[in-house]
Amino acid sequence: MRSPTRSLLSLAAVALTGLLACESTGPQMAPVNLYLTDAPSDQIASAEVWISRAYLTPGGFTITSTPQQFDLLTLQNGVTALLGNNDIPVGDYAQLRLVVDSARVTLVAGATFADGSTSRTLKVPSGAQSGIKVGFSGRLHVDPAGADIVVDFPVAENFVFQGTESSPKGVLFTPTLRGTVQ
Repeated sequence: MRSPTRSLLSLAAVALTGLLACESTGPQMAPVNLYLTDAPSDQIASAEVWISRAYLTPGGFTITSTPQQFDLLTLQNGVTALLGNNDIPVGDYAQLRLVVDSARVTLVAGATFADGSTSRTLKVPSGAQSGIKVGFSGRLHVDPAGADIVVDFPVAENFVFQGTESSPKGVLFTPTLRGTVQ
């Protein structure tokens, strides 16, 4: 016959092994790919953005933290650029944020700002700190099969000219980004 102490120790060992197995598995992860795209603009020849991080909240799950530069106007008519990818916990997220360190626009040939220059470096309000919020029509869901997220960065809506159209004084960066999960 087995001693009660020995049976109790065996039972405790089995329970501890099961508990450790549950803890080591962690949340289910899925691959997430993040892409950028854009719509054309009549006044802007080049719209460059420097993005240093993209992350999901809540949780701050980073999709990429590799600084990259993109000319948004090369991403038109269905063309996309991979911003980053990573394995992210499966679930629902409130928002995606892009940390945009800076932006610069260059006007189309023949157009100039009031001071005669053709390009402007723009301030990015909160862009380099908390990042720019990307809006989605519904929830941002990452399922076990993963997700492809496409962020539309419409230049004509995001870069608003100050002054007259023929000779603007400057450009305001008013980020309104839209995302879709595919």
